[in-house]
Amino acid sequence: MRLTVLGASATYPRPGEACNGYLLQDGAASLVLDFGNGCMSFLSRHQDFTRLGGIVLSHLHVDHFADLYPLYYALRFHPDRPWGLPLFAPGGALELIGRILGEESREWLPRVFAARELRHGMEAQVGGMRLTFVEARHNVEAFHCRVEGEGWSVAYSGDTLPHPGLEEAAKEADLFLCEATMPRGYEKEASHGHLTSRQAGEAARRAGARELLLTHIWPTFDRGVIVREAQEAFGGPTSAAEQEMRILLKERG
Repeated sequence: MRLTVLGASATYPRPGEACNGYLLQDGAASLVLDFGNGCMSFLSRHQDFTRLGGIVLSHLHVDHFADLYPLYYALRFHPDRPWGLPLFAPGGALELIGRILGEESREWLPRVFAARELRHGMEAQVGGMRLTFVEARHNVEAFHCRVEGEGWSVAYSGDTLPHPGLEEAAKEADLFLCEATMPRGYEKEASHGHLTSRQAGEAARRAGARELLLTHIWPTFDRGVIVREAQEAFGGPTSAAEQEMRILLKERG
């Protein structure tokens, strides 16, 4: 399995980067976790968008779904009509997305995207990848996503406060893709729905994750500081997601 970072910035992108989006490719199957501002351009470098197996939206904040708009138009007007792309998202996703579209475009949304409403404990399949969703703690409805294949596992936090469900989703994951929006000294500021570096590291340690990849770091903060603070709390391999970083997960022997 290969993971490609399509974007990793929190709320707004750093220069030359994009907001949250992560491409998972396992054999012929492909899946995108979140699809924020700027991800469409980077996706096109690595994957034929007409062959995506599904998109997961952890929650309905713009930095996690904004590039569904260019993807929608690319699919809708494609001559081969590659419609019905599974969209795993909290309830009301298409209604929310359609609010800034014209009436005709809103009518086409459910043809282009096949929305599947997320629920706590829900499971799904994309090719050989098994998806499990665990409810997160954010200021809107949000979900963690665990993806498992033959001999590998990836857990994605989305945006969340610390809570036991986060460790449940990331239990013994080979790779824990976890938000670390702010440094450890900003717990008060993060308490509206995010993790600090230390909280991300503590969650990874309690979950027994094998490797921690930090993401959703606010652009004004130093990624190196965030990594160091998280690693001190985790004690295992820790790094920050960088634009178009590619990680190959090999099957466990």
